[in-house]
Amino acid sequence: MRGNVGPDSATEPAFHNVYVRVLGAVLARRGIVIGEVSAGLPTTVFGDTDRLPLAPARALIAAAMTATATPWLGLELGAAAQAHTHGLVGTAAFASSTLGEALQTVARFAPLRTQALQFHWQATPSGGELVINARLELDGVRGFVYDAMLVMIERLLQSLSGTSMAAVCYQLPAPRPVWAERYHDHLEGQVVFERIEQLRLQFPAELLARPCLTADAHGYARAAEECTRLLDAHQQQRRIGERVRMLLAASASHFPTAEEVAERLHLSARSLFRHLADEQLSLRQLIADVRCDRARFWLRQTDLPIERIAERLGYAEASNFARCFKRWTGVTPRSYRQSRSACSDLDSAAAR
Repeated sequence: MRGNVGPDSATEPAFHNVYVRVLGAVLARRGIVIGEVSAGLPTTVFGDTDRLPLAPARALIAAAMTATATPWLGLELGAAAQAHTHGLVGTAAFASSTLGEALQTVARFAPLRTQALQFHWQATPSGGELVINARLELDGVRGFVYDAMLVMIERLLQSLSGTSMAAVCYQLPAPRPVWAERYHDHLEGQVVFERIEQLRLQFPAELLARPCLTADAHGYARAAEECTRLLDAHQQQRRIGERVRMLLAASASHFPTAEEVAERLHLSARSLFRHLADEQLSLRQLIADVRCDRARFWLRQTDLPIERIAERLGYAEASNFARCFKRWTGVTPRSYRQSRSACSDLDSAAAR
């Protein structure tokens, strides 16, 4: 089953690039060079930006899993991540007073490290629960991402407290894979597989109350303040981009021009371009996002011929559409449709 997936924007920033470097280290241990695995992928995989867009992230993870023939590769990535891997979010978590505060800190500031997932912390009668679900369309790498996140969080809590996580329960939204014993190699907590929507991490109250060995009230205040500033700036910057994306998504037969978009947002065209540039976006990129969203929907939900889909998206030639779709997703429209009809989720290739 899938989580409550939000926008499927192929170029939307998904993961901090530091996790690509960690993946490279994991592959290197197996004698695999990440540059060879990523051959043919967009140059953004190794670009200067600190955020890896969704499409190349999915393609890179899928290529790594294929190259290693290891469906539990996400567990190994999570185990390879260190405290400093998580940047300011990790700094704030390490300075937290208790494990409960550390988990709430992670849930609050996680968007600084990944836009692919949504984190929600909630109190329960027995303690607390961290709920994680996919914000972006992760397709066949969802299991990898969830596995990596599980191990990262457990290792973080172990470092903070020096105590066992055996009392924690991890509910995974997937059937039990044939390689399920691998979870016990990397996790102390109890792992169960359920027909649920989200990944759920359940913590007893006694564990949440445990003090952090690295607690630092002043350090936490400074780190949390900086994380809050960065998060507020990020959310503020994204507002114009999200509004433009909504306008484009609401367009029926043709996309509005830059001047028309600016007018609807009560901006000049110059201001619109400046705001989008501040978000590392462009109108052309956002139009491509919406086209990709529509193409995916029509390919998986309808029997429309690919030529007809190309026409609806404004392409004069189906071949041009096919090239663009492969650039967005890493696969051809025909391959995408065949894979989606073969199984509701590409995770099934790894018995997930």
